[in-house]
Amino acid sequence: MKKFLSLLLALSLLLLPVSAFDAEELSPNRVLINPACRVEVDYIPPDLVPLTSVGLKVSLAAISLDRQAADFLKFLVADMSGDGITNYIIVSGYRQFSSQERLFTNKVNSYIAQGYSEADARAAAATSVAVPGTSEHQSGYAIDMSNTAQGGTLSGNVAKSSVGVWMLENAQRFGFTLRYPEDKTDITGIIYEPWHYRYVGFPHSQILYDMGLCLEEYVDYLRGGKAIDYTDDKGIRYRIEYFASEDAIPETGDGESVAAVGDGGYIVTSVRHDKSRTMFRWM
Repeated sequence: MKKFLSLLLALSLLLLPVSAFDAEELSPNRVLINPACRVEVDYIPPDLVPLTSVGLKVSLAAISLDRQAADFLKFLVADMSGDGITNYIIVSGYRQFSSQERLFTNKVNSYIAQGYSEADARAAAATSVAVPGTSEHQSGYAIDMSNTAQGGTLSGNVAKSSVGVWMLENAQRFGFTLRYPEDKTDITGIIYEPWHYRYVGFPHSQILYDMGLCLEEYVDYLRGGKAIDYTDDKGIRYRIEYFASEDAIPETGDGESVAAVGDGGYIVTSVRHDKSRTMFRWM
């Protein structure tokens, strides 16, 4: 299963030819979504699917996710189940702007009821509930995962559960990253959320895991002119580079994909392979 996944993840990039960069060929999976890189109020992901349609357990039937993210989440859950862990539950996925606005307002009001000023209430609320327009859930690439033993609640106890432990050790193999780690709260501005995972795709997820970076640090590293070269265990080679503007991107070709960062820049991922070691040797 693990070998198959690495090949499938690479194939998903190899089958995205970008003969010459065109805004219409951008990956919809924007890299950064945070207070500095906001999402438009009316943004709706173009290819959402209900998670029930791919056989996943959810707390509400309406929970949906981007199609590619949902497919890899299905592989992830199958692998987790193969390890004997089946008591997971997906608590949330895509969330529209108005729903995020309601959650944030409710949180602000709860702090005001405790005696906080409105300004202090908003600041406190923003550390645990993303300000509307800054939530990854609106992108369709983020999930909150809990376990049935805890009734699907979202708390620090998720990290201690079998689901939380397995996710922390394995999610990166399927393109997911723990978005708000415990030791990065000063960078992300969000409290530790062991339940919140973001689909960024492979090998980005694996590199984040190996280097111990959150997404903000990853972008900063690339933005500093440090291209990343990564080779997986099947000989598939990746090169990842940051370009500050659309005009700076060189002409791209087969096996390359372009994703907007959200800060005006772009990340280009190039995929190559050792024909003697992979299923692509006939190409």
